[in-house]
Amino acid sequence: MSGASERQLDESIEVKGSSRKFNADVVQIGTFRNQSIMDTPMTVTVLTRALLDAQGAQTITDAMRDVAGVISSSTSPITAPNFMARGVQIQARTNYRLNGTLPIIALSPIMLENKERAEVLKGVSALYYGFTTPSAIANFVTKRAGSRPVTVVSLTGDSQGSYGGGVDLGREFGARKQFGARINGYASNVGTTVNGVAGNRWLVSGAFDWRPTDRLSFKLDIENSKEETYEPGGITVPAAVDGRITLPRIPSIHNRYAAKDAPYNAWATNVLGRMDYAIWKNWAFRVEGGIARTRRQRAISNVSNVDLATGWGTNTTTYAGDQDYYNLNVRTELSGSVKTGFIRHELLFGYNRNAQVQDDQNRTNYKSFRQNIYNPIDMDFDALSATGSTETYGSTNTDTGYYMMDRAEFLKYFTLIGGVRYETYETYTPHTNSDYTVKKVTPIGSLVIRPTKQSSLYGSYIQGLESAGTAPDSAVNAGTILSPVTSSQYEFGARYKIKEALISLAYFHIDRGLAYANQDNVYVVNGRAIHKGMELSVQGSVTHELSISVSGTWTHAVQAQTGNAAQNGKSVIGVPDYALSAFAEYRPDFLPDLGLNAGVYYVGRRSADSLGRAYVPDYVTLSLGANYRLQLPSGQTVTFRANGNNVTNTRYWSNADTVLFVGSGATANFSASFSF
Repeated sequence: MSGASERQLDESIEVKGSSRKFNADVVQIGTFRNQSIMDTPMTVTVLTRALLDAQGAQTITDAMRDVAGVISSSTSPITAPNFMARGVQIQARTNYRLNGTLPIIALSPIMLENKERAEVLKGVSALYYGFTTPSAIANFVTKRAGSRPVTVVSLTGDSQGSYGGGVDLGREFGARKQFGARINGYASNVGTTVNGVAGNRWLVSGAFDWRPTDRLSFKLDIENSKEETYEPGGITVPAAVDGRITLPRIPSIHNRYAAKDAPYNAWATNVLGRMDYAIWKNWAFRVEGGIARTRRQRAISNVSNVDLATGWGTNTTTYAGDQDYYNLNVRTELSGSVKTGFIRHELLFGYNRNAQVQDDQNRTNYKSFRQNIYNPIDMDFDALSATGSTETYGSTNTDTGYYMMDRAEFLKYFTLIGGVRYETYETYTPHTNSDYTVKKVTPIGSLVIRPTKQSSLYGSYIQGLESAGTAPDSAVNAGTILSPVTSSQYEFGARYKIKEALISLAYFHIDRGLAYANQDNVYVVNGRAIHKGMELSVQGSVTHELSISVSGTWTHAVQAQTGNAAQNGKSVIGVPDYALSAFAEYRPDFLPDLGLNAGVYYVGRRSADSLGRAYVPDYVTLSLGANYRLQLPSGQTVTFRANGNNVTNTRYWSNADTVLFVGSGATANFSASFSF
């Protein structure tokens, strides 16, 4: 793609982001970058800036609730939200991307202030991204300078005591407008619905563009963020009694079980550079590379052996003060098109290498103390006495892949896609002598049919080599990187565009290695997990006044080949059969600068045990909001927003796993943005 074409694409994204569209026409993820969403043979959900703004979204949790079947998993939504899609963990170190390529490390909340939009590509994505779980790739596209200057100052706050502000500046300059810069800064004090859990966060970022010629362009993205807060603590699922696990009743949303001032601090830095060069007519070369680093300090604090009648249990605290993670990524691509007879081929050849580094980590164990989950006592973190320490040894995982893909368009209505990746995955663990090397060829094949300009049908098959993940902090073998497993996916889908709304329907079937915490709380890979289901979504404007984002999913995820007859056929931990999200905004013609919105979010019951002995109940949360844009006589624009999340203050378990966390309570968010 030429530099001029890149510029046009960036400007189109900017225009769409500043409009009020809840859907997008083009995706910027994986091998489908710059493709029409109608021609993409996998499920893709695009969360536009207009949708994020309408909801007052400030965190990744706010954004992800609009994606069919994406729900909270594993960790507290207060500190470091994790998610699963289609019943599979969205791996924090491999499945989150910046601008389509750099694997950022999501061990702290991904900030949205400098993002133009978010995209979620469901299922196996191994051809382009290599070693990832077959859940979803969550891609965050940064704001960039466009043809229109941007100067925005914002103020934010909420009912929990949060307050902050930010600035967004974007300009193109130079004799030919060949330079572009977009600078974002944001800082705030943060309050939460949990007593004593507060803190601060900030973000500084820059997106820079240089187009020295029509053929050559450069991009550079730099972002640095920090979150300092406190650990709320979780509740360990009780042991089985007579073959059954009884979960405690859900405590107050305000309760903190961790010691007072038990820290959760994270610092993240991401740097990504890219060069595009149009070699000739229809051929272009791209090279990009970057580094992502996250450093974290965390006091892991959970209450176990809870007495269901009284609420008393034992709090165990472990402090990991030097968790350091890196991703070093490089990618080169050659793309172009040729014709063979009546068939037009769009070809892609690429090389990608990612080094995933985890430094050695020291963990300090503290003397346990009695804690009550219904009436928590205050215990100072500094008053806890250390009982010893353990060391988690680091590792370096190197993922190297060569890939090629051919999009063959023929007979006007058909696109046949075929591709293959040759993957080499190496793990180096100097302290444990458990190194291994895995090599595998993984294919993709799909067919897209366009019966009309407004519709498309597709079917696809893809294989992948994936990480079984890293043992979570709650496991006995916390931090252990598990051996890789293979996965495969079939998907069949249809899309139909009605004016400004896009309707999508998909069926998926995923077969992958099964990872879970066994009865000894050791995180293991054993057997297979079979995930199949249906997804339906509608995004866009259904009338001139009404815009919606509605999605629902049915998922049937079961365990197989575990070697345990009592486990085979049981539900995969944490996967609901049904999940639904529905958000709508109404802008009356007689007052077009006013927007009124509401959302409903439902998550079905989920298994909290691999043997199906305990289930977390389903829940529904509601949101309400309004925004108003005021045009001042001086030409400036002021936009006021107010959004309430979980307005009914519903109590619910946010996840279903070996450790449970209570979801966030009712919160009202406020903001005012001044555009100059």
